[in-house]
Amino acid sequence: MNYIIKISIFYIFVFFMMFSCANSKNNVNVKQSGENVEFVEMRRLNSGINLKELSVIHSTTGIKELYGRLNEGFSRSAPIPVLENNNEFFLVLKPKLKNVQYGDIHIEKIEAKGPVLIVNYKEIENWEYAEKKLSNPVLIVKVLSKPGEIHLNLIK
Repeated sequence: MNYIIKISIFYIFVFFMMFSCANSKNNVNVKQSGENVEFVEMRRLNSGINLKELSVIHSTTGIKELYGRLNEGFSRSAPIPVLENNNEFFLVLKPKLKNVQYGDIHIEKIEAKGPVLIVNYKEIENWEYAEKKLSNPVLIVKVLSKPGEIHLNLIK
């Protein structure tokens, strides 16, 4: 009788461990498929300013310098955003338009795949930019995550 109880407990333990491992395996796969990262759009404009396709700004001083360059020649400035903690950064996008001649860009989502952030964006038509023949969209967003390697992904 004592032997049967020990074997029963052993099999229950093995069954429990198999079930637990199966659940943890599923959780790992969910993280690898990409977690959404929160972001807030801070400013959208069209400017011929010389910027890289993708820039990361880690400080309030850096964003002040950028706003100074963007507002050169203007007496008034848009409100300058601030970083509230070390887990945030500003992302400045100025991709070359490929599908829309005089358009804008819209971020669909930012997802984290391990240490890599993937910015999924679309080119969209903008009647105001088309009317003025502007083709240099600039988008500034605050990303609520620690910065890592960043990739742009154009969604067609």
